[in-house]
Amino acid sequence: MAIQPYDDLIVVGDTQCGSIFGLWPERYELSDGGSYGLNPGQKYLWDCWNHAADRLEAATKKELINPTGVVFMGDAIDGRQRAQEATEAVTTRISDQAGAFLKCMKVLQSAMPPVPLYMIQGTEYHDQKAGDAIEGAAAALGAVEYGGVGSGRHSHEVLDLDVSGSVINFAHHISALTGFYRATAIDKEALWSTIAAKDGKMPRADMIVRAHVHYFIHVEHESKHALVVPSWQLQTRYMRKHSVYRMLPTLGLAIIRVWKEATFWDDKLQVMKMVYGLPPYKPHIHKHA
Repeated sequence: MAIQPYDDLIVVGDTQCGSIFGLWPERYELSDGGSYGLNPGQKYLWDCWNHAADRLEAATKKELINPTGVVFMGDAIDGRQRAQEATEAVTTRISDQAGAFLKCMKVLQSAMPPVPLYMIQGTEYHDQKAGDAIEGAAAALGAVEYGGVGSGRHSHEVLDLDVSGSVINFAHHISALTGFYRATAIDKEALWSTIAAKDGKMPRADMIVRAHVHYFIHVEHESKHALVVPSWQLQTRYMRKHSVYRMLPTLGLAIIRVWKEATFWDDKLQVMKMVYGLPPYKPHIHKHA
């Protein structure tokens, strides 16, 4: 394979393994020896996940992309669902949820040559206190040990990654503004990152990347990108409670391209997305005898 003039980072998150609305691998054996048959929504997600892996593999072989790293953005598992009393859980056993997540990620990893994996800790409600659940999974996947904000070896709450001189700041959380103002929260975060860097409190970031809110947004300014990546969980009861129509997720992943040297373009950073529609849904036909 020819040496490409750019690095491509595959960015994915919010798999929520363990939720009946989240990603779950087919024929995964639970620790009690049983297995869980996928519901129609999970079957759709699993098919999309494998399709995305196939697309990444084909694009890599055709040298259309040059994957040199994977960043997982947190909320790998769904947790014990205490607020929901586990009514939307495949299983509340954290080791089983983490095992299912490992199987999902190995599908993605097998689609490309071995590349560094960086893990970001998600919410404590899902990834457990101090990211304990994701830390073990990160180690099992061979994730990079790196220094960052908060505790952890193979995962942290914040990652500032220097890629050929371009600095990208990754963290899971962002405020859940929705509707007509979805871009407002990430745009504000970009502004605050500029102020923090100017004051010397944080490293300069050419791009900030967040997850958590389960939709795709990309805001671009002259000197900074702000990106929110899609998720792999369908609409939950919690989301429907707030709005059936407004709280619909975007499914998929993002690819960040970083040019290694100055290019013809004025920007060394580009964003591509790989998104999937929601499962087909039809109104019930009324019948009256």
